[in-house]
Amino acid sequence: MREGRITTLFQPIVDPRSRGICGYEALTRGPSDSWLHAPQNLFEAARRADLKVELDFLCMQSAFKRFVAARAAGQLFINVSPDTIYEHPNFAERFVELARSEGMASDRVVIELTEESLLEDYDRLRSAMQRLRSAGCAIAIDDLGAGSSGLRTWSELKPDYVKIDRYFVTGIDADATKLEFVRSMLDMGRAMGCRVIAEGVETERECRELVDLGLDRLQGHLFGRPSTAPSAALQQVESLDRSIVTHTALCAEHIATYVPPVPPEMRVTEVADLFRDTPEQLSFPVVQDGRPLGVVRRERLFDLLAKPLHPEIFNKRPVTAVMESPTLLIDGQLRLEQVSRLVTQKGRPRLTEEFVITKDGRYHGLGQTIDVLRLITEQQLQSAKHSNPLTLLPGNAAVRSTVDKLIESRKRFIAAYFDLDSFKPYNDVYGYAHGDQVILHLAALLKNHFSARLDFVGHVGGDDFLVLMRSADWRERVVNVLERFAETVANFYSPEHAAAKSITATDRDGRQRKFPLLTLSVAALDSETMGATSADAVAHLLAHVKKYAKQQTGNSFVLRSDERIVDLLAAARRPPPDMLPMEQLMTSA
Repeated sequence: MREGRITTLFQPIVDPRSRGICGYEALTRGPSDSWLHAPQNLFEAARRADLKVELDFLCMQSAFKRFVAARAAGQLFINVSPDTIYEHPNFAERFVELARSEGMASDRVVIELTEESLLEDYDRLRSAMQRLRSAGCAIAIDDLGAGSSGLRTWSELKPDYVKIDRYFVTGIDADATKLEFVRSMLDMGRAMGCRVIAEGVETERECRELVDLGLDRLQGHLFGRPSTAPSAALQQVESLDRSIVTHTALCAEHIATYVPPVPPEMRVTEVADLFRDTPEQLSFPVVQDGRPLGVVRRERLFDLLAKPLHPEIFNKRPVTAVMESPTLLIDGQLRLEQVSRLVTQKGRPRLTEEFVITKDGRYHGLGQTIDVLRLITEQQLQSAKHSNPLTLLPGNAAVRSTVDKLIESRKRFIAAYFDLDSFKPYNDVYGYAHGDQVILHLAALLKNHFSARLDFVGHVGGDDFLVLMRSADWRERVVNVLERFAETVANFYSPEHAAAKSITATDRDGRQRKFPLLTLSVAALDSETMGATSADAVAHLLAHVKKYAKQQTGNSFVLRSDERIVDLLAAARRPPPDMLPMEQLMTSA
């Protein structure tokens, strides 16, 4: 430390939307010819020598100095241990002064709280973070999910960023469980107005999956290894161009209307004059240094000023005395469905009620509830054009498009074809109205048992459904549908037919014979099966699996993976000569 023998490296953090570098994380290494080169050894040695706090400040100073000297663009993410904040009585003041002395603007600094120790004194930590925020710094939680206190820290500190631990990112393209964890963290981030960063991105497949989920920032070797020289320009990243498939989902930022904000020191009488000069304006955001503080609404302001003596009391006061705070802040990247839930969760808002939309935590514009509901309605109407009129599930066109999109983006899935057995005889005996009730019942079972986040349920016509499964527990979900259908199917028969477990109807040859109660045949296909290169190819391959599934008695569930076909409901059933036993398939898979 006396000799300054530490090296500061910078790893880029990228923005998928702009497809470029938006900042860097500063990383420290010890002498390259020493066992202290590894950061875990370096900081553990400092801890044992009671020099951890001073080493932390030395690392910060080095990062500031090199970042400023390189004239680097974007934000600088600095790692700070909570222990250092606890042990230094005036951490915030010293941190800000250190940045100022090296010419580093505080509003370009993001403090990453490392989760290497349990956090107990949240009041003290919140106090220090508030002082840093007042100086313009942003706050991040590092390695979310790796330690035991991450979620509580997230709730207590309400950071501007959270960084998902690399464990959940590695192999996310092939692990539906990790995908579900990351999606849940992203949803929590959206609800809390917090940016979510994925660390440890190393492959283009991982990148595609994370971009498709809507991650705000990405970091990892795919975009650049740590180096001594951060770029002076926010350059484009070639690997992002190769990885990203453009999506056009509507978000909050699409409904934002920029309304010039008013500063917090503006007097109430001046704001009232602004409303009189712009009669169409219903609200004004109150913003300081780009960050929204609240909103002042026309109707509430004039109702207040209409009361006796209130003009004399409030006119000369700053607008903060009458603004609505805290107000609802909506992150610009929130999907419209999420926005709708947030604006309606506190009762029934007025359709013209306005809320603040932010981008990167800064004021971006105002949105109206009526715009959210209008666009959602338009989306639903557009979706209905391509939906099955009975179940309102996506129809053939949407199914084909989804299959092709999954294949194009190289995402593995299981396509499962659900078909009712002996459905024609049922319709002949009970009529089409009762048959429609069975179809609706099956549609409800599929919607209830599959993940709306990960799986896709489509109705391709008649009594045929196709489910594209990406959930990790897809086998259990299919089996649960089959079991539930078997438990409830008797409800669609007369007591006599239910007791006999059969009906008598005319077969295709015009002969009267008995048919068992309705059952389900499920034919499934692994998308990595050779030849599954398009929606048409998947349908062709599934037709062969369906033929085998329909040959089984009762409910059936058959999977094809490559050249192997397995009966997942009857592993003990003797397979045909050209098929492998289930144990051999699952071992090789």
